[in-house]
Amino acid sequence: MTESEPTDVDLLAAVARGVVELAATAQSSAFGLPYPPGVQLALDRWVLAALTRGKPPPAGAPELMAWCRKPRVGGWPLALPDDFLFGDACLIHPVADEPTQTCAELGSFGRHGVVEQEAETLLARLYETCGSGERFAKCRDFLIRRPVLLKLDPMELMQPALAQVWNLVKGLYGPVPARFSAGKAVHLCTGCGLLAKPFIKETAWCEGNCPPDRREFVTTHEPRHARVLPFALRLFLALPGRIEQVVHGLLTERAPLLPLGLGVHRAVGPDGVSRLFQCHDREQPGPAALRAAETAALLGAPLDIVVPDRTVERPEYRKRFELALPVGAPVRMVSTTEFTTSGPTGRERTSYA
Repeated sequence: MTESEPTDVDLLAAVARGVVELAATAQSSAFGLPYPPGVQLALDRWVLAALTRGKPPPAGAPELMAWCRKPRVGGWPLALPDDFLFGDACLIHPVADEPTQTCAELGSFGRHGVVEQEAETLLARLYETCGSGERFAKCRDFLIRRPVLLKLDPMELMQPALAQVWNLVKGLYGPVPARFSAGKAVHLCTGCGLLAKPFIKETAWCEGNCPPDRREFVTTHEPRHARVLPFALRLFLALPGRIEQVVHGLLTERAPLLPLGLGVHRAVGPDGVSRLFQCHDREQPGPAALRAAETAALLGAPLDIVVPDRTVERPEYRKRFELALPVGAPVRMVSTTEFTTSGPTGRERTSYA
């Protein structure tokens, strides 16, 4: 396959990048005209591939965006690898009209990936600005705990413990996109700590895709004063960061941070074995496995990917993750409970690839 003949996964990833770009440039309406260059480029590549293969292309950008709202991406005229995506995957949430987690994960796929890579770039710059690993760790924890600031509290941020941290991270925060200010209010989901749209067609939605029993909303009616981290940091740092904090609370030993990419930790488990781990909270096991393999290659060491317990309860998730790993990749996926407890759990029974 040459550069002029992208795979179907490459084509889908290009569409996902276009959707993310469109959301980033839109304010009041997430997916209206005019369409940015990324969408047009994805459409052009799609049409070229369709004509070459004798498949029907979308009639234009609006039809392409309509496809993105439909579930079962696997039903598109694409030949995707088996088990790469779950069958209910879509790129634009049909009710909230926002990029899905699947869209962000696909937008991070391959050498042209941009979303997760943006988060890594922003963290690398922050690390350089901090000048020390300890200071960077404090700043990173601040971002994880506060991806959305509904109201700035100057008195809190001027406290000695936070003043220096806030001075280092405040440039990462920006205004809330106007499309989240429905009814002149901005909503925060306490389940994931991210932005939410709780009253769209009587259907609640949040960026972390929380199950209904974990959704609880906090609201501000002063959207001008609210501040948020970029989409990439909200989804790829703050969302899995909540799992990371749970893991730290359950481990008996301190787990030092290695400032590589999104962050990797070294921990000594209940079995006395030292290991490197990174926390994930992702929808699609295929792209997650490939990104984890890249991280393990950079580390040159085995890597545990720690996921929420509810992730491994989803049928086929672990199996699909393991099938997607490149041969010999020293990566294994474990649940939070498996990683932080000893005994005959799935973690002990599962070897690195």
